[in-house]
Amino acid sequence: MSTTLETKAPSKSMIILAAVVANIIWGTPFKLLKLMYASMDVSREALGDRYIAQVLTIVSVRFLLAGLLTLAVAMIMRQNIVKMSKIQFRNVVIMGLVSTGFAYFFFNIGNVNISSTINSTILAQSTIFFTALLANFIYSDDKLTPMKTLGLVIGFAGLIISQLTGGTSIGDMFHFSITGEGFMLMYGLMATLGTILAKYLGSSLNVFVMTGWSLVVGAIFLFVVGAIFLFVVGAIFLFVVGTLMGGSLTSVHWTTEGILLLILLAAFAAIPFTLWNWAATWGKLSEISVFKFIMPISGSLLSVAFGESFTTSLLIGLILVCVSIIMLNLPSKKPLQAN
Repeated sequence: MSTTLETKAPSKSMIILAAVVANIIWGTPFKLLKLMYASMDVSREALGDRYIAQVLTIVSVRFLLAGLLTLAVAMIMRQNIVKMSKIQFRNVVIMGLVSTGFAYFFFNIGNVNISSTINSTILAQSTIFFTALLANFIYSDDKLTPMKTLGLVIGFAGLIISQLTGGTSIGDMFHFSITGEGFMLMYGLMATLGTILAKYLGSSLNVFVMTGWSLVVGAIFLFVVGAIFLFVVGAIFLFVVGTLMGGSLTSVHWTTEGILLLILLAAFAAIPFTLWNWAATWGKLSEISVFKFIMPISGSLLSVAFGESFTTSLLIGLILVCVSIIMLNLPSKKPLQAN
């Protein structure tokens, strides 16, 4: 039997603030990851067939650090990080595998197999639509309405327009491959299922404990998968147990800049995952999901801060995303009826 940890629900403004901050931070790794990989000399040209495995392994280290950081915060808050019922433990493991393990397995492989940045960015936000649709069927108080549906359409249009920069082509969006665009759509579905699990589990387990262990579980999954890929393509392992890590991480150039970026990226995983899981616990999923539109906008603005041009399309996209957020959070009493 689960016990609700908090008796008084937070205000809607606090839930919105958590969702906004989470997605602003989530947008920053797109640029920071490129800088980290460049610093560590992790590229397809340098690693060949081992490139994807190397990416998965470094990502696993990032999420492991993020999980341990989150659990450390839970301990500082005097939370017992090992006190869980068997059902809670099972659900945390499932959540970790789904929201971090499977989701970022599909994301990272899909991302490196998609040549178009616009295609990758847009498909990654499929989680918004999966969340709104599944919430419509799972939660009686979270139905799709005409206003929410129109808001999703406007937000998606804003997302497309915002990414039409740097010579990308709309035609690129119509190319499809299973391990590229298909995997990115699977990422969206896995991320959505992770959010639903967070909403279910968050009512009975401290959000820091829940998020921390789910990140650790997902990180272990990613590391094992990355190590397996390295073995398949012929990597030589040095020791029976330590070989998996040694075989993957010794080929990385561990520069000071790269390590600092890795630590920063770990923090930029721990903070938004915790905020998002907390927001999902208390908020309506169809309403908070629209804040995912902020993530690519945030990433684009960070790129501008690093010297890229602020374009008219980015400005228009930003405006449309803001309109979409407002529309999806306006009260509406008429649910959208199925035909």
